[in-house]
Amino acid sequence: MMKSLFILAIAVTSTVYAATYLKENFDEGWKDRWVESTHKGAEAGKWEWTAGEFYDSEADKGVKTSENARFYGLSSTMDTFSNEGKTLYIQFTVKHEQNIDCGGGYVKLFPTGLKQ
Repeated sequence: MMKSLFILAIAVTSTVYAATYLKENFDEGWKDRWVESTHKGAEAGKWEWTAGEFYDSEADKGVKTSENARFYGLSSTMDTFSNEGKTLYIQFTVKHEQNIDCGGGYVKLFPTGLKQ
């Protein structure tokens, strides 16, 4: 019975296929791949490249908002794709270090051709 379940598990997992359309580790050179929004003018904050306050390795850096009560936005392009007939999964990680009452992070997907 266990051998049959193991073979079934291998058969099921070997048929799974996923494509990655955009992967960003925010390593050195991230500013060349991303455009900072200027939409909010003087109310816009500046992004900072840092490991943050809590980290496993100081070399593991990402982007961080540098000021409280500011607006932040980043955009990047990616290859055109279609998920018609398929489920689209989006994953991102946020590490909240500030002790504030409001705020949040979200992802917006826009159609190809949007002027950044």
